[in-house]
Amino acid sequence: MDISLLNEILNRGQNDIDVNQFKRELTNKFEEMENRYTVDRFEGDIAVIENRDTGEMININKNDLPNGIHEGSILKINNGKYEIDLEEEKNIEQRIKDKMNKLWK
Repeated sequence: MDISLLNEILNRGQNDIDVNQFKRELTNKFEEMENRYTVDRFEGDIAVIENRDTGEMININKNDLPNGIHEGSILKINNGKYEIDLEEEKNIEQRIKDKMNKLWK
C-alpha cells in the first residue's frame, strides 16, 4: 500500500481523506497478496498451482495459463488472467543464491 495515503490520514485527520480511495487501495493490496501462485507440477493438460499465502492447491487447465510457464513459475492474477510474475521470480532466485553463498562460505 502506498504509505503516503496513510501519512495523509495521520497528518490531515480522518474527515479530510477520500475514504473510497483508501478502500480501493486496501482492497487492491489484499487481492494482490492473495493472488500469487507457484506452479507445483503438471499432470497431463492440468497445471497444479499452489497459493503462496494459503498453501491451497488448485488444478488449472494449462490452456488458461501463459506460454512459457514451467514448474516453479510464479503466477499472479491481473484483470482475471494469470500472468508470469518475473519480478517475484527474480527476487526468489536472488534469495536462493544468497542462501547458497552463505551456506558455502
